[in-house]
Amino acid sequence: MTRDAAGRPGDGNAFSRFFVRVDNALEPIFTTTPLVDDSPPVDEQELRSRPCPVCGRPISEHAFEETNGNVIMECPTDERLPEPLSNGPLNEFGMPATGRRLEKYEERQAREEAEREAQREAREEAEAERA
Repeated sequence: MTRDAAGRPGDGNAFSRFFVRVDNALEPIFTTTPLVDDSPPVDEQELRSRPCPVCGRPISEHAFEETNGNVIMECPTDERLPEPLSNGPLNEFGMPATGRRLEKYEERQAREEAEREAQREAREEAEAERA
């Protein structure tokens, strides 16, 4: 009774006002923002004529299956584009390394090449002294 009497008229008690303030403060954080499509419109015919990254044929020739929330693309041919060769290091996912890992690999390759060159020169000098 006292809490209700101490509160502002029509505003509820201090307890309910506290949670109204908390709700008002947290509402912008937990509500979803409206989606805005900033990308320019793409012609549907252009999308269908783009080549498939797997087989190289137009996407319009492919079949798509949606099962269990997954989209599976079936290519119309068994031919596949050749995979790009990667002679360098791979990251933990089996993809070509980038960034600092690639820099470290290149530094190590240069250092090993310099060591091989120094060993070859030392061998040549030793052979020249024997002769």
